[in-house]
Amino acid sequence: MHAIFASSGRDGGGGGGGGGASKRVIRTLHPGGVFGNKNLDDITSLEGDVNDEVLDSGHYGMVTAVAARPAIVHNSNTRSSMKETMTTSSSGMSKGFLRGVGGLLVTTGVDWSTKLWAPGYTDAPLMSFLSNSYDYMCDVQWSPVHPSIFATTSSNGTVNIWNLAASLDQPISGTEGVSIDDFSGADSALASSSSRQGLNRLKWSADGRRMAVASGDKMHVLGVGEDVWKTKGDEEGKVMNNLLSRGLIHE
Repeated sequence: MHAIFASSGRDGGGGGGGGGASKRVIRTLHPGGVFGNKNLDDITSLEGDVNDEVLDSGHYGMVTAVAARPAIVHNSNTRSSMKETMTTSSSGMSKGFLRGVGGLLVTTGVDWSTKLWAPGYTDAPLMSFLSNSYDYMCDVQWSPVHPSIFATTSSNGTVNIWNLAASLDQPISGTEGVSIDDFSGADSALASSSSRQGLNRLKWSADGRRMAVASGDKMHVLGVGEDVWKTKGDEEGKVMNNLLSRGLIHE
């Protein structure tokens, strides 16, 4: 991940023409950790201290998806105004990234994990959610209308839905996830996780009430319950309280 800053007018040397924007590397995800095989000399542009936890954390293997939290616009699903949403979502900028719930990122990888990041606070992932079935995680997308919900798909043909305001430990869809075979007419007693087709892509509808998932040459459209698309108005505060109470971030 990178942050792009406008040129300050002070050319630090290093070739290639003036003007334009200067790019400062904030974090690069590599197999084997955040910095992969880079030497410490290669990451001196990072702000703050570089410790063993930062060097050793990250995805081990290919990163399959990266999702930044979208700006939640005011609509019939939410009770907060756009101004309130933007205020609670963001607590300023740090290292080129938003602080607050609005700056959260989620990633998935072939190392069976989904990771939650807050680049405005730390260079290490906050949490790692491991697949119970030890399958590749294929895609992740935030809900476009609910500020604390995201969904993931995996190579064993299941969808998981997380609500960070409700729990940081378990998805609201259950630990086993929602199997597409349960909706496609397949015999669930005969369909083992090894025989299911992976769900390689996920996309929410604009109103957050449906999601489309792709499996091989098929696309499935799933409807979700009211608790997934309708907000109560205090979700962002609950997410921050959950993260702060665990000591995962510090204001």
